[in-house]
Amino acid sequence: MQIDSADVAVKPRSYASISAGLLSVALYVLLVAPIFVFSAIGGQGLGRVIWPGLSPLFHGVSWIAGVFVVTWIMRVRVNREPWSGMALPRPQVLRLLLGAAGGVAAILVAAAVEYQMGWLHIARIDTEAHRGLGKSLWLVLELLPSLAVGFSEELAFRGYVFRTLGERMPVWVAALLMSLVFAALHFSLSGFGVTFVLSVTITSLTLLMLRFASGSLWLPIGFHGAWDWTQTYLVGLSTAGRQGYDPALAQVRQTGPSFWVGNGQAIEAGALFMLIELIVLGLALLYTAVAGRRIAWMCRLD
Repeated sequence: MQIDSADVAVKPRSYASISAGLLSVALYVLLVAPIFVFSAIGGQGLGRVIWPGLSPLFHGVSWIAGVFVVTWIMRVRVNREPWSGMALPRPQVLRLLLGAAGGVAAILVAAAVEYQMGWLHIARIDTEAHRGLGKSLWLVLELLPSLAVGFSEELAFRGYVFRTLGERMPVWVAALLMSLVFAALHFSLSGFGVTFVLSVTITSLTLLMLRFASGSLWLPIGFHGAWDWTQTYLVGLSTAGRQGYDPALAQVRQTGPSFWVGNGQAIEAGALFMLIELIVLGLALLYTAVAGRRIAWMCRLD
């Protein structure tokens, strides 16, 4: 399968076209940002007033639906470009599950390494009711908003932002610029800093390569969503030490150096996670080479 027709050399776009693409991306980000906020606040409100389980359900469904609708309007109606450029065909369950398995495995490998190094200590296995719901039910319900993270951020960044930029500038420039924007927009996380931006830029490029390797966004959606769910709700690497709120099944205490394990919610800033991301990136690059899926980084998408 060819990758976005990126191996077809085409004439460079004008500065006006590049400027229009940047403005389109800026408008898109401004439109999807309120969806992220509304879905979270709305879910919390419904969870308090009606039933706690509505919180993750509303959060996940409204997040996915909102980002999908905005992306379709911007891509098809505003930009007047085909939806196929988003690399989001009908759901591909096997690719989604394969990506999810990879995301779970990546976090469990990181946790295992930290544990063997004496940097990770299991404080307790929490099976108590959470917000009035059984722990197992809560963990299952939280799969939906975790999937929404993967779906929304992959469609938004490895889909719309990358494609819109890549149609107007070389693929490598579009990939790097998209990744820097993606990393910078995580500024609200505790532990955010230059190292985190570098690491998440690598993560973004890795997810983009998973899109190239698999031919669609479904594999990186699964990887991304499972990565977030595992680090938050299965093994609480990103919630360790947070006072008053730790929803993880395995609640942990970290004593490792921040250089290796990150800081606060920004665990991806740790060198251990960068190494894991680089390994996945290398495997994706190797697969694309073996499968003959050449990516013309110096050309633009068409």
